Amino acid sequence: MRITGGSLGGRIIRVPKGIRPTQDKIRSALFSALGAFVPGARVLDLFAGSGALGIEACSRGAASVCWVESDPRVFAVLQRNVDVLCGEMAAGRECRRADALRFLRSGGTGRPFDLAMADPPYERGAGRGWAEAILPELAGESILVPGGLVVIEQGSREPARGAPGLAVVRDKAYGDSRLVVYRRVTDEGRGRTT
Repeated sequence: MRITGGSLGGRIIRVPKGIRPTQDKIRSALFSALGAFVPGARVLDLFAGSGALGIEACSRGAASVCWVESDPRVFAVLQRNVDVLCGEMAAGRECRRADALRFLRSGGTGRPFDLAMADPPYERGAGRGWAEAILPELAGESILVPGGLVVIEQGSREPARGAPGLAVVRDKAYGDSRLVVYRRVTDEGRGRTT
């Protein structure tokens, strides 16, 4: 698996055994759609696995990235990937070994993010319930700035989930995967979601 663009484009990302990383073509399409939103953004990568989504954001100019992964074996590979590939942005990167939902419920890092990405397990129904559990937490002001974006990767047969405070701005299937992009809206901004 390789980084698809930015300053680290073409570099290899190690993938821990037993996880399903976001495919290169899907990451490329996602970051093309996000475009100018990424440079300078504070990014959260939940269910980080190999760290591919956050590393891609780092490569494309994110100001900071926080990766969250609970599995100790996977976390070791994640940390190595981040150290090797994003080492030069030491001040703006952080790897947390934590349960994603507990991390969100605890208020995250204390400063809200501009972009939150989540790729929970979803093969064979393993992730059913993750989107419903994390979306309300991601809509909180301690996690996401007003106008901030949330990206959820899920199975292509699963419908986009709704959550108060989040409006769907993009919903696209790629083979067996679907990317749903939400924008955090406030009462004043509900009419401006695109």
